[in-house]
Amino acid sequence: MLFGLAYACASLTVSGFLLQRTAFDPDRSADAAGTIIGDNAIKRELVDLIAAAATEQLAPGDAAAQATLRTNIDTVATLPAGQELLAEVVRDAHARLIGAQETPVQITGQQLVQIVRDERAAALPAITLPVPTITALDVARTTLRWLLPITAVLTVVLVALGFAAHPERSAVLRSLALGMVLLAVLTALLGYLIPKLLIPVLDSSPWANVPARLADDSLPLLIGLELVLIGGALALWAGSGMARRRDRWRSPVSSHRYTEERRWS
Repeated sequence: MLFGLAYACASLTVSGFLLQRTAFDPDRSADAAGTIIGDNAIKRELVDLIAAAATEQLAPGDAAAQATLRTNIDTVATLPAGQELLAEVVRDAHARLIGAQETPVQITGQQLVQIVRDERAAALPAITLPVPTITALDVARTTLRWLLPITAVLTVVLVALGFAAHPERSAVLRSLALGMVLLAVLTALLGYLIPKLLIPVLDSSPWANVPARLADDSLPLLIGLELVLIGGALALWAGSGMARRRDRWRSPVSSHRYTEERRWS
């Protein structure tokens, strides 16, 4: 029982850490700006806002120049070098989405110069992106921040108590195998399914797709981790059976098996 509780706490700690990495880490979203801007809805949101603000000021009344400017902005958002320019914007948008940033997300004139390749853009007012703060994500982020250290400490304490109780080796291996299965399930749930499927439906804003894109970016790592956990659980379960049979052969034979049964008439 002690080891089972310890594995449950450990599973929550590890899977919660993966959820933090996919849904609540704006710095990682900046590193994966190309993946996030690869989302069509997010890219269209950025291009439309930048183009609407820049074309009216830099090419008023010139439809051909406006079309060219919009094409250039779309190209910048597609190229890796241009996506690096937008990485800070993506990071701020993610921070705003999860409640880690209270100030609005803006693209300054200096940033516009590098995006539209026109020095006149420096004089333009900052563009404010309509990124909402999702209350559920803010609450979840705050909860995980204080919950994970507690579950980590509980894991260490419960493991120590479990070993102090001198458990059977086969029982420890079985409980560890079940713990790895639990970890695999929670890792898939919190590390991928919730960021991929649940968070995007919490708000209609394209920026709600950011955790889903980060979850897709981490999918190869997640698949590898799942294979290791399931394979380890099967190996430990088989090892527990072997340990149980070995302990049975080593245990002394009960004398009552050979006691003569006497019946008195």
